[in-house]
Amino acid sequence: MKKWICADWHLGEDRFELLSRPFKTKIEHIKHLVSKHNELVGPDDEVIMVGDVCYQKAPEFLHYVDLFNGNKTLIRGNHDRVLTDEDFSSHFNTIIKEGEGIEMDIEGIPCYITHYPTMGRKDRFNLVGHIHAAWKYQLNSMNVGVDANHFAPIDLSSIPFHYGAITKFYDEDVWAAYNELNAKWVGIRGKKGSYFKPNEN
Repeated sequence: MKKWICADWHLGEDRFELLSRPFKTKIEHIKHLVSKHNELVGPDDEVIMVGDVCYQKAPEFLHYVDLFNGNKTLIRGNHDRVLTDEDFSSHFNTIIKEGEGIEMDIEGIPCYITHYPTMGRKDRFNLVGHIHAAWKYQLNSMNVGVDANHFAPIDLSSIPFHYGAITKFYDEDVWAAYNELNAKWVGIRGKKGSYFKPNEN
């Protein structure tokens, strides 16, 4: 049995240009995600889904979750708000409240898994979703969403490889967000705040 992690399936999604996803129809999109997932994940494997199962305007696509192999845990994201825990309960073994997460040690690396990057922990390496293809790595985080990972889940045993790349190999060109050429735009460009709104839960 293996353990896998992924985020942001957005089943029922049709804003392919916005998300830079190379699909023409909702069904083509789902078939591709299911195929990539099931090539890797066995029926008895464990899968942590880090939020945004369905596009919020297409909750009727929830039943497609059953096509994805594995025993699934859901960490709720913003697009999951339109569905109740009861809605999810026949598709996921465990459901974690939006804004919360799971602590896990992965081959000696203390990790925290949560949908929102801003809800990560300073004392752990964060495995997050939500931001689609905006970035894959930060100094203390990794995007586990399908957009940044060839539309496939990630084997949790590979996390030390990614962590090693961040800590030992990637140079300042990877971390250009912290460079002075971008620093002057902090607080000027970009949307303020977060999609996480605790008072809605």
